Amino acid sequence: MNTYINNELWQEIFSNWIITGCAVRDKSIIYCCLRKDLPHEQMKDMWDSEIPSRLVALYLDTPDDPYGWKGLAGFARPIVGISHKPVSQGLLISRGLADSTVSVMGKGKWPLEHIIEGQGAGTANLRCIDGYTYAASVHRKIYKRVDIGQWVSISHGIPTLSEEEWTLEKSIAEGFLDIDGFSEQDMYAVGGRGDVWRYNGERWSQCAFPSNEQINTVLCAPDGNVYIGGEGCSLWVGKEHTWTKVYQGNSTILWNQLRWFNNQVWLCSDYQLRVWDGKAMQYVMDGDKKVVFNGHMDAYDGILVIAGSYRVDRFDGQQWHSIVKSYS
Repeated sequence: MNTYINNELWQEIFSNWIITGCAVRDKSIIYCCLRKDLPHEQMKDMWDSEIPSRLVALYLDTPDDPYGWKGLAGFARPIVGISHKPVSQGLLISRGLADSTVSVMGKGKWPLEHIIEGQGAGTANLRCIDGYTYAASVHRKIYKRVDIGQWVSISHGIPTLSEEEWTLEKSIAEGFLDIDGFSEQDMYAVGGRGDVWRYNGERWSQCAFPSNEQINTVLCAPDGNVYIGGEGCSLWVGKEHTWTKVYQGNSTILWNQLRWFNNQVWLCSDYQLRVWDGKAMQYVMDGDKKVVFNGHMDAYDGILVIAGSYRVDRFDGQQWHSIVKSYS
């Protein structure tokens, strides 16, 4: 299997960098977040924001011009996402305690944005819903990018707490780590220990969830169900106030993402890639061979993309295609 990014291009963009996330803008454009791969002895004396970052666009339909990228300084624990409204773009958001800077990539040049000017937003995850980018915050807040450079809070119905009231214990038990929606009028945000909320287009209301286990990922699927990933890489299915645990995992970590692809729920963590077929958790197979990718994942416009630390792979529903691999 030939790899889309050849050795020469890999040396220019990816050598000595770690891939920490991916987002699919469409079947021809994938965005990746990269962090500089530094020795532990050097990193232990650095703030995360001092680690250089890159936002890379991979153009799958132009092999003669297959990438674009920008280098970024001062971004702490950045995450990558996409928007389609008002225009299609890639986004990289800094998650510093006092910083919510947003770098934008797309056709043309775009200035830096801020979810909250001069403040951290507590952003945990990004999701594109009905074309607009939503940011889920650990402080039980949701932000929507309504226009270029304009983010607004969409938190009506959620009790407002001061910074002093957000104790360490409360931040563990409550707060949002992910968001998804069937539409902008039917969204779910999850996090903490069984902290599940639904938005009806006007206000948020808390859902009764039958467990206080840690949860961190949510998927509003085309089959009409809401899927929630939890402790041990477990899986819950339900809506509003009715939830059933359909799979109990035994992992020491949680899922990174849940995505819908090929009429199944795909689940990805730092250790494993699985599919839920509606009845059981299955290994991902390529013919008679297990697919052993892991890391981060996104799916949109007929493709599913898996980004590991040093590789990116695309699945079109029939075949796997290597986009990036390490040549070292």
